[in-house]
Amino acid sequence: MTLENTFNGLVFIKKFQSRKNAVYLVERDNRRLVLKLYENDRWNVEADVLREAAKAGIAVPQIVEMREKAILMEFIPGRSANDYLETGGMEEMALGVADWLAGFHTAFGHGDLVRLKSDAIFRNFIVSDRIHGLDFELSRIGRPEEDIGEALAYLLDTDPMFTADKFGLGRSFIERYEKESGFVLQNIEESIARSLREASEFRRSPEFLIKKAAEIEADRPFTHDR
Repeated sequence: MTLENTFNGLVFIKKFQSRKNAVYLVERDNRRLVLKLYENDRWNVEADVLREAAKAGIAVPQIVEMREKAILMEFIPGRSANDYLETGGMEEMALGVADWLAGFHTAFGHGDLVRLKSDAIFRNFIVSDRIHGLDFELSRIGRPEEDIGEALAYLLDTDPMFTADKFGLGRSFIERYEKESGFVLQNIEESIARSLREASEFRRSPEFLIKKAAEIEADRPFTHDR
């Protein structure tokens, strides 16, 4: 499927960076929209999550139109949460992501399990009038620690990496998430370490992240005082 043979009346503006799919900023009737074209059948997962999240009042893009392997959705103006790292707004933004994940998990609880956002990195949150979550094609049922560990691994693995301030913000992130969700996270260091090891597979020199993952598992900096 190509941009030209999806939905009528679209004007191409630009292509977004995406590792998994083709994602475009387009315009129709003077309204900016996002067109996402899929190379697999995960478009069904994303469509289902977007619809259910919107019904639950979770901030996500609204679906405008869809067909097999293509979703046309609302464009959320703003900057990614990643852009606020190492700025004066970093703490407020990070705690906002914790609030979003808490709301998402509690809206779709399954006993001790939740519906995971998955790919819960800061690039997949847009800071607009409120924080919106993006990219749900990998969403599945699992333990909340998986999303929180992924978000915290991403936070720690940004310049400057693994600083005392970052660890402090990580503890605040966990505290906010637990307060808003009612969940008590278990073995969060293992989830963070797992995400760091997965990230190391994409680095030219993976040894540093592998070492940090082992240190976090051994030192337990997020739970030793709890």
